[in-house]
Amino acid sequence: MKIGIVGPALSGKTTLFQLLTGASATGHKGGIPQGAARVPDDRVDALSEIFNPKKTTYATVEFADFPSLGSSGELTSEAANRLKACDALAVVVRAHRDPSVPWPEAPVSPDKAFSSFLEEMILTDLAQVETLLAPKTKDKKQKRTPEEQRVLEACQELLEQTRPLSAGNWSADDLPILRNYAFLSSRPVLVAVNLDEEQLQEKDYEGRKNIVAECEETGYPLVEFSGTLEAEISQMDKQEQEEFLAEYGLTESGIARLAAATYQLLNLISFFTVGEDEVRAWTIKKETPAKKAAGKIHSDIERGFIRAEVINYTEFRELGDSLKNARDQGKLRLEGKEYLVQDGDIINFRFNV
Repeated sequence: MKIGIVGPALSGKTTLFQLLTGASATGHKGGIPQGAARVPDDRVDALSEIFNPKKTTYATVEFADFPSLGSSGELTSEAANRLKACDALAVVVRAHRDPSVPWPEAPVSPDKAFSSFLEEMILTDLAQVETLLAPKTKDKKQKRTPEEQRVLEACQELLEQTRPLSAGNWSADDLPILRNYAFLSSRPVLVAVNLDEEQLQEKDYEGRKNIVAECEETGYPLVEFSGTLEAEISQMDKQEQEEFLAEYGLTESGIARLAAATYQLLNLISFFTVGEDEVRAWTIKKETPAKKAAGKIHSDIERGFIRAEVINYTEFRELGDSLKNARDQGKLRLEGKEYLVQDGDIINFRFNV
């Protein structure tokens, strides 16, 4: 799963990418830096303290830092096609007033910058839909099912109302059709507003009411952060970070909140494997059956799946942080291959190959 970071020039999107990934890009596919961001999880921290493993591994999310948009958020067809390779988008807009970072052109408030990008996504998809629905000549007969035709017409109606396709009320049968056409506005979107120190303290900036309202209307999560302060926070130890954040009325850094928000944006959850060798968070989609979840660890475990020993993290803590207590009290459940893994499940897979 990959999230594309996009935004106007000097919005702070590359700073955000570097802070999320530790500036350790894993590759530059097609000239686009890519890297993995660790998803903070207090449960992994606690399990690591309990089991004292040789290794602790957190869940991660992949990010790609796309080239800057124009000052008006315009999308070229090449840029739109590249973004379609992503599972979700993080749109970074600028609110900060740092004079050392001059605007490339006239200043644009964050609400207007985001609205421009949203409009560009919608227009890109509308042009694609209109092309698909245009009458074909005899030499180009249309090979489309009635269901596909209905979905495309519903897309056109929604887009003509200047609403993204993610706002549509789609059935389970509609979703594969939408994915097949790879419409840009059907993707989940997160909005990240880059603030200065004063704006972060006051929790106010130009256009805030508008961008909050637009995010609520579209269902897009909104994360406010300060790239300048986040760079300072990244150099502090844990206690210093907590004290620093408390001055701003925060319990988590903006980077931690954004990483967690993207995890939810992609409809992901974590299950855990624990032991002396490693405590690890494994990433799966919600409602993943146990047998398929086992395949995240190794294909042999999925192929030879027998049963899953399961206890949820919350119940594990209530039982004194002991798997032995859980087993003795009959709380360590044996689940079959169709069991839907829940967020926070601690699992030991039984298998035979």
